[in-house]
Amino acid sequence: MIYVSEGLLYISFAILMGTLVLRLVPESKRPSVHVPDGLLLACALAIPVLSFAPIHQLASQYASQFDLSYGEMLKSILMDIKSGKAWIWSTVGSLGLALLLSMKAFRNDKHMPKVALFVTALLVIWLGYASHASSLSSFKGLFVHTLHFLAFSVWIGILFVVSWFSKDKDYWSAFLKWFSPVAILCVVVTLLAGFTLMSFTTPQYVSSWMIPYGQALLIKHLLILPLLLFAYTNGFLYKSVAAKDSGFQPVKWLRAESVVAMLVLGATAFMGQQAPPHNLKDTLQSVSPSPLFTWLYKGAFSPDIQLTFTLHMESVLMFAAAVLMAVGVVWSYRLNRPSIAFLMGLLMAGFAYFGLMFSIA
Repeated sequence: MIYVSEGLLYISFAILMGTLVLRLVPESKRPSVHVPDGLLLACALAIPVLSFAPIHQLASQYASQFDLSYGEMLKSILMDIKSGKAWIWSTVGSLGLALLLSMKAFRNDKHMPKVALFVTALLVIWLGYASHASSLSSFKGLFVHTLHFLAFSVWIGILFVVSWFSKDKDYWSAFLKWFSPVAILCVVVTLLAGFTLMSFTTPQYVSSWMIPYGQALLIKHLLILPLLLFAYTNGFLYKSVAAKDSGFQPVKWLRAESVVAMLVLGATAFMGQQAPPHNLKDTLQSVSPSPLFTWLYKGAFSPDIQLTFTLHMESVLMFAAAVLMAVGVVWSYRLNRPSIAFLMGLLMAGFAYFGLMFSIA
C-alpha cells in the first residue's frame, strides 16, 4: 500500500506542476486545457496525506522495538528526523497551496498561478530534504534530488495535463514548438541529476541489481528508453506525419507517452521505499536479494560477489529484439498506431532487461 501512496504522491505533484506551468503559457501557444478545480485542490491536500504513509510505517515499526507508544514514537520522528521535519513543512505548504487554489481570485488573477507554482516548488524542495540522497549528503543530496524531481515533474506534468485534459485540437503545432525544447532541457537535467544521484546512492550500479532497489532502478532506466522514443516522435516527427495525414491526432501519442511516464513513476515510487545500496555489502546484511535476480541469475550467490558483463548468444538476441522494437515504435508513429507503438515500447524495455540480466556473471 505504501508504494501506491508514493506513486500517487508523484502523480499529484505532476498534475499541480503541469497545470500551473500551463496557466502561465498564452492560450495561443497551447490547446485549451481544463483541469477541474476540485482535482487541483485534491492534489494539494493529498500531498501531506500521502507523504505521511512512510512516517506512519516508521512509527509503527519502531514503537514496539523501543518500547514506546505510537504517539511518542511519532513525536520523536516529527521533531528529530529529517523526513518528519520535512513532512511538517510540507503540510503547512500544502494547506497554504490549497487555500490559494480554492480562492476565486486564482481563476482570474494572472499572478496567482505564479505564487502557487512557487509554493509547489517549495514542496518539491521539502520532498528532496526528506530523500535518501539528502540523508547521505545533506546539501548535494538535497540539491541534486530536488533538481532531478523538479525537471521530471515539469516535463511529465505538462505532458500529462495536456494529453488528458485538453479540450480542443487547436494550436498543437504552436504547443509542440515550445514544449519540445522544454522537454529536451528537462530530460537532460533529469538524466544528469539522476547520474549524479547514482554516484553516491548506487556506486555499484550493476552489482546493485542483486537487491530490490537496484532492480527497480534498472527497470526505471529501461522504461525511460521508450519514453524518450515517444518524446522524439512527438517532438520531431509530428510535422512530417501530420502533413501526410490530416486526421493525425497527436493527443493519442501524448497519452501513450504519459502512460509510460506513469510506469517510470511507479518504479521510482518503489525505489523510494527501499534501502539505497550506497554500501552494497552492508545493505545485503539486512536486505534480501531481489526475487527477480535470484530467479534469473544461475550462479552461486553471496554478499561478496561482484557482477560483471559477459555477452552470450541469448543476450545478443534479446538486445537485437529490443532494437527491432525501437524501430517498430518509430514506424508505428508513421502509421499512426499508438497502441502498437505502446506495446512495442514495453517489449523493447522487456527485451533489453532480459538481455542485461542474461549478460551478468
